[in-house]
Amino acid sequence: MAATKSFNTGPHERLIRRLERTTNTQQFEAACEPIVLDILVNYEGFVSIEKGPACPGAPFDYFGWRGGVPYVVEFKGSRHGLNFPGKTQQQRLLTVLDCVCGIHAALLQVRVCDGQYRMLYDNELTQLFTGREAPMQPIADWLRSRIESP
Repeated sequence: MAATKSFNTGPHERLIRRLERTTNTQQFEAACEPIVLDILVNYEGFVSIEKGPACPGAPFDYFGWRGGVPYVVEFKGSRHGLNFPGKTQQQRLLTVLDCVCGIHAALLQVRVCDGQYRMLYDNELTQLFTGREAPMQPIADWLRSRIESP
């Protein structure tokens, strides 16, 4: 998994102080947009960033280019933790990646008050969402043995 990195909170101190523990997710994400753009542009090398579609169920927040490659970026931020997308959002993002040839994905996790972030790209993200391969046959055999002989 990618290492946590630091970003300069100085330009965002006023914004960070205004964030309250009771801020709902949509308000929090909207308020953090300047921080997200700062990280994407100045720390991760993205250009031509725009907000994602305003469609219900859109599984990402931003679209931009990094090194000539198109990316969808999902932002998950909190005051002090690193959050992950829910299973439904993960599945929708994987579906988008399957439907659009050449698109890449990234997850930007930000601890806003701590000035820390982690960026997960393609392979790390896919592994996080789908899990590691594991043989299911031994588990199925074990369950069948329990069901067949009570």
